[in-house]
Amino acid sequence: MRTAAVIGLVVGFGLLVQTTLFHALPFGVHPAPDILVVVCVFLGLHRHTVGGAVAAFVLGYLQDAVSGSAAGLNAFGMVVIYLLVYLTCRRLWVDNVLSKVVLVFLASCLKSIAVLAVSALFGAFDGEWGPTLSSMMVNAALAAAVAPLLFALMTGARLPEGRPAR
Repeated sequence: MRTAAVIGLVVGFGLLVQTTLFHALPFGVHPAPDILVVVCVFLGLHRHTVGGAVAAFVLGYLQDAVSGSAAGLNAFGMVVIYLLVYLTCRRLWVDNVLSKVVLVFLASCLKSIAVLAVSALFGAFDGEWGPTLSSMMVNAALAAAVAPLLFALMTGARLPEGRPAR
């Protein structure tokens, strides 16, 4: 229950940061770490149930709802990320900080590519690929940079199993 509350707070903070804080910056480019991808990767690594997959879908749908993008694009991207992280952690040992940071970077890039591919497939993407891919790399690097802090926060929220220490 405590982990769910911490994840909910991280998701709320992530939605706030991604949709308002970084867009208020005076730069022309608005880089923002995709905090919800970090949460989705955490779910893929630690929650191997139907609830984890549903939570990944809800994360993407929440992101669609507050960002104003077409409904279902980010939800599709998050489910793809959850599935690939789940399958990856079944075959590879993703236990140290470096492997988790690399996994978050790749997951953020893959989510952006999946969303762009679906958008282009249905004719909703009219922009140029060059600037979009460069901003994707910046956003993925920012997400990878904040990943260790968020993983420590979400992992530290879990209560130890067994009897409480005296």
